[in-house]
Amino acid sequence: MTDWAVLERAASALDGRAGIFVADLDGAVLYERDADGRYPSASVIKIPLLMTLYADVAAGRLSLDDRVPVGERVPGSGVLRHLPDLADLSVRDHAMLMTIVSDNTATNRLIERVGMDRVAARLAEWGCTVTTLQRRMFDVDAATRGLDNVASPRELGQLLLRLVRGELVDRPTSDAVLAVLEQTQDHTLIRRYLPDGARVAHKTGSLEKVRSDAAVIWKDRAVMAVGLVDGVADIRTAQSLLGLLGWLAYGEAGGDTGIGLPPEWPEGR
Repeated sequence: MTDWAVLERAASALDGRAGIFVADLDGAVLYERDADGRYPSASVIKIPLLMTLYADVAAGRLSLDDRVPVGERVPGSGVLRHLPDLADLSVRDHAMLMTIVSDNTATNRLIERVGMDRVAARLAEWGCTVTTLQRRMFDVDAATRGLDNVASPRELGQLLLRLVRGELVDRPTSDAVLAVLEQTQDHTLIRRYLPDGARVAHKTGSLEKVRSDAAVIWKDRAVMAVGLVDGVADIRTAQSLLGLLGWLAYGEAGGDTGIGLPPEWPEGR
């Protein structure tokens, strides 16, 4: 049986705050901490944007093959800001870059293509009242006006559960989104202590003093694990906490976690 107490102790010891939500395929909550809290989402907000995009593709509102100009490059994560000669990409490629390397330029093009109102409508349809996309990436003016992208751990977990159950329109649409999320290349958070080859579909997010990750972890069964950390001066503590979350969730999914703690974790040595 998973010892969630070690995760609770680690979260309590943070110099910031942590919201965590872990559930199984039946929706049973395995562990939660401030799961309904409102947290800066960072790039984890790209999950509902990706879901909205694929749901609208399934509804015939747009096509993954549509070409979209790269347009204005913005700072932060991603590769398009380093490729000034690239003129346009398909919606599919923008979605892939937005997810797997968290490309902010690609994200802005998809926000423009899909529309914030459309994402808001989908989130309402999916029962989300906290999780909100309110601005594009690196929109300083909007941030100054108090518009920020936020999420709650529980709502993100329920969005992932919707995907695993095949309830984003249908099974093929849900699986298509999960397949994109499985390509995420940031292994520093929930994947931090997991073995090579562990199956994880997730999206990470990073801001100053913020680290976020929302994941589905599979082994014998699927487990949804979401961790949102805010206000930490030493970001390494957030990375370790989210790594521990991933390790415990992997064990809950049926993975071999040996003594119950990652070898790199101080109490596991």
